[in-house]
Amino acid sequence: MLHKLPQLPRLSRRTWIIVGVVVVLIIVILSNSGPNSDTETVTASVTHGTVAHIVSVTGVVEADSTAALAFPVGGVVADILVSEGDMVEKGDTLALLEQSATRADRQDAYAAYLIAVANRDELLYGPQDEQRAVTNTSVAIAEQDLARTTALESEKVENARRALYSEGLEALPVSPNTDDVPPTISGTYICESSGVYTLSVFQSNTRSGYSFSLSGLEGGIFSAYTDVSGPMGSCGLSIQFDDSGYSKADWTITVPNIRASEYVTNYNAYQLALQTQKNNVAAAEQALALARGEQTLENTPRAEAIQRANAQVTQAAARLAAADARIADRTLTAPFTGIVNNIDIVRGETVGTTPVVTVVADDLFELTARIPEIDITRLEVGQRADVVFDARTEETLPATVIFISPLATEIDGVAYFEAKIQFPAPPTWLRGGLNADVEIVTHEESDVLRIPKRFLIHTNDTYTVLVQTGKTITETPVTVGFIGNDGFVAITGLTEGAVVVAP
Repeated sequence: MLHKLPQLPRLSRRTWIIVGVVVVLIIVILSNSGPNSDTETVTASVTHGTVAHIVSVTGVVEADSTAALAFPVGGVVADILVSEGDMVEKGDTLALLEQSATRADRQDAYAAYLIAVANRDELLYGPQDEQRAVTNTSVAIAEQDLARTTALESEKVENARRALYSEGLEALPVSPNTDDVPPTISGTYICESSGVYTLSVFQSNTRSGYSFSLSGLEGGIFSAYTDVSGPMGSCGLSIQFDDSGYSKADWTITVPNIRASEYVTNYNAYQLALQTQKNNVAAAEQALALARGEQTLENTPRAEAIQRANAQVTQAAARLAAADARIADRTLTAPFTGIVNNIDIVRGETVGTTPVVTVVADDLFELTARIPEIDITRLEVGQRADVVFDARTEETLPATVIFISPLATEIDGVAYFEAKIQFPAPPTWLRGGLNADVEIVTHEESDVLRIPKRFLIHTNDTYTVLVQTGKTITETPVTVGFIGNDGFVAITGLTEGAVVVAP
């Protein structure tokens, strides 16, 4: 296997420009340093802008996905469905090997699968329709009988409970010293709760001259009637007062009235209804369970037969899947969306298992750059980068650092770390193998006051600049916020527009 010799990192275009500028400045300074040169004042203005630290490197574009495709088995090429340069989608068929025998095997496997499924279904749904109809009818009759019995017994229990709660109700005075005639209680009590009504009679402007308030089982104020029965709450009971008159007195009505002569008879009837309901519903449920058991017994095959039939279906499905796999082995498909880069086969050719078609992703390009160890600690995933290609120097592409290798590669005794840089919107002209200059912004201060770095004077631990006001030049202290390597320094202590003089 041939190994690529490691390439030395190229100096970026920016680096060459900086070197050229430095050389020109040195020449200018030397030429002006002679005894006959005139002294020239170099000035600049304090501006708002960005100060950044940039790592300048070079890199090369690589396709993120390149697939050299081969058939898993050998055979004769039956058809080639694409040409070099064609765009393909993931899953598109690219080429086919001869498949006549394989497809015949698949037809045989598919027929065996259908037979196995039919045999299993015949086993599961084997009983004749007439026999199935008999058992289904028995179950339906038992279900209807259970529903009818449940409803009938519930009605009997409810009637017995209403009789117990409604018959023999009487109003008893709270005070034994009253001579008032007790009001008459009638109606059917339809509510579920048992307990005590407390009734208080008082004079009012009604036709009878009285009203009453209820508390206990129900609450409210109602008119008292002497000629007919009036409602007492909303549970179905009525009350009629005697026309002989009433003093302000309280009465209680207990539901059910255990003092009534009918109480014992009604209570026993209610308990009998409950027991009868329990017995009859249980009998109907047992009849339904028996009918369903007979239905299952008549219609369901043995578990062993079902297991055997399912195994035969699984076996036939496996044969069918194997036939499909053999067809897939003779079909070359695109693993992702991309461009057909190379085709090394022709129709009728006998091929083996070596790659015959190459597909390259058309929009998945990454730029690989080598970062020297002196700069690697400044880099982080997610940092912005500006990329200029040698093939298109007039255009700058934005990019992002997406990966930094933890392992170094040593070149001429210097450690370099590989970084992957991705384009959010790669241009259509981008190709693998293109070389580029890369400027990675490792730190950036935006919208700050800045001056060119050459105008900053550093003495011991203090920073000053020469500020020109008219014809006067004064040395003014400033605070340095950030010193970039892009030629600018972020400062405070001056105002925007101030003129500074190079020392």
